[in-house]
Amino acid sequence: MEYEIKFKIEDKKGILRGLKALNAEDLGEETQTDIYLDLNGNGVRVRKVGKKGLITIKRIVEREIRAKVREEIETEVADVDSLIEIFKELGFIEAKRKEKIRHTFKLGNVFVLIDRLPFMGYFIELEATSETGLKRTSKKLAFDYTQGIGNSYDNLFFAYYIKNAKLFQDTKVKIVPVFKNEREFLGKGGCLCQKREVKRSGKISKLPK
Repeated sequence: MEYEIKFKIEDKKGILRGLKALNAEDLGEETQTDIYLDLNGNGVRVRKVGKKGLITIKRIVEREIRAKVREEIETEVADVDSLIEIFKELGFIEAKRKEKIRHTFKLGNVFVLIDRLPFMGYFIELEATSETGLKRTSKKLAFDYTQGIGNSYDNLFFAYYIKNAKLFQDTKVKIVPVFKNEREFLGKGGCLCQKREVKRSGKISKLPK
């Protein structure tokens, strides 16, 4: 079972300093392209990082908590493009795609993901095996867990689009969250108007010895 919570941030510099102070393990940065394939309502996500990637099937578990809880099955693949072609030959169609630049850290048993998203800017996402893990790590990073976001990036982008629908219509930019479209949107007079980051609850705490 995977538990997730997100927080909106202005940039990553302060978070990077905090993670360094907490001795978090830096697992590197990469650009990810997520392609969602669908066949009669049955979907899979193919995550592309260069030629390699992951194929994932997810199921949302309903819980009365702020975090998003999911069960997932995933496996690595060596040639993403060939896999996508196989799915399309089986009748799957590309339903949507999105991109992000993800910098991954590990803090204890919790993954700390700093994401740069087209149009929407920076978010930090925490992934843990329990809600307790999310709460503890939120506190270490000086975030108020009760202000966390349980929605998916898809839902957040949809809300962003609704807020900026006229700008998208005026610029005639495709409503797809990839960096190429963001550059086109900005070049035609669009703006990345965002809600300010959640106020953090205090100083980043140090890991217990």
